Amino acid sequence: MVRSFCALFVLTLITMISFQASGISADKALDPCSLLTPSEIQAVVGMPVKPGTPKVQSNPAAGADCTYVVGDFGSFNILLKPLGYSETPERIKAQFVKMKMNPVDLPNVGDSSFFTSPGFNMVQLHTFKGPRYILFTLLVPGAKEAVVRPMAEKLIKTVVTRIK
Repeated sequence: MVRSFCALFVLTLITMISFQASGISADKALDPCSLLTPSEIQAVVGMPVKPGTPKVQSNPAAGADCTYVVGDFGSFNILLKPLGYSETPERIKAQFVKMKMNPVDLPNVGDSSFFTSPGFNMVQLHTFKGPRYILFTLLVPGAKEAVVRPMAEKLIKTVVTRIK
């Protein structure tokens, strides 16, 4: 009986590790810099956009991100990461409520989406699609938050069609 239990435990552990590894390798293959071109971003923000600079975290669970320079000193960052086992849109949103960042829902985009505002006319758009969390951080020089939100919305609608 003990031997059977140990064998079942080891088999379960191997299955879980294999499942996690397959999810991580799938996310490694998806480069956030490949989701949008500088010209696509430029068409939406109306300013020159330099090619994205990728950054891969040493821990695959932290995801990968890509930063584009918008205009002279603006930026657009895409973070793409796998959702952790306890991470849900509701829990992540609740953390922003606690920080008094007043999340604003964006309906019908991905599985769930909402905006937050860190200040200085910077906009963050949090989107969940399947097992992935996509975070846009967009700062367009001279543009107010009310103008930047529709830009981020247009860009995320393109991105969610490119993520399987």
